[in-house]
Amino acid sequence: MKLWTMSELPLILNPEGRFPGLIVVDHAGTSTPLGFGPLGLSEHLRDTHHFCDLGIASLAHALADRLDAPVILGTVSRLVIDLNRWLDDPRSIATHVEGQLIPGNQSLSDAGRKARQDQIFWPYHAAVTGLWNRIRTRHADPYFLALHSCTRHFDGQRRPWDGGTIWNESPILAHALLGALESGGGLALGDNKPYTGRNGVYTLDRHTWGSGYRACGFEVSNDLLGTPKGQADWTARLGDALASLATVELRR
Repeated sequence: MKLWTMSELPLILNPEGRFPGLIVVDHAGTSTPLGFGPLGLSEHLRDTHHFCDLGIASLAHALADRLDAPVILGTVSRLVIDLNRWLDDPRSIATHVEGQLIPGNQSLSDAGRKARQDQIFWPYHAAVTGLWNRIRTRHADPYFLALHSCTRHFDGQRRPWDGGTIWNESPILAHALLGALESGGGLALGDNKPYTGRNGVYTLDRHTWGSGYRACGFEVSNDLLGTPKGQADWTARLGDALASLATVELRR
């Protein structure tokens, strides 16, 4: 597998991969670059879904290998800046987590906020745009998948879904992906679950809205990605499903 790094962010796998699509992973890392100052949080929070989408980086690397797919991963923690939020969304740079203040974000100046946007947020989305444009020139009908994991327990409730789609403009890719996964059986899947995308999904909307290209997000419950077996199972499931939805060019 070819590996290409662009400074610290983002990480790009298989930029010239043959797979006719792009897998984007906004919340793959826990990096908190020293240049932006400490967040001031307890170290144990690094091992929670608040810092990143647990298990998703390993799954994305495995899918890149299995499919020869171009994959782009955000490597900075979402608590530094969330790559999948509008910049005017209060959650873009969160000020609280699990009821605790985030000292390094609570008192962030306008200049500090702009520095995170200029050095992390905008370069990441410029890289996504550049890679997506390259893929579109190589393939007639590529698709765009935003890959995430989510926590099984949230706000005192257990979520029943093992995986779920996220979409806003069109359900075409989401419904096809659900159909491909359901053919394997044994999974609890949801459409626009556990989060609905109908109120807007930043990365998907920014890069595909109005383009006519197939696009959706997919979330895997992170308790299913906590072991090598769980990651291998989901690599096989998603790998087979995504390959089945690819254009005929891949199957030649």
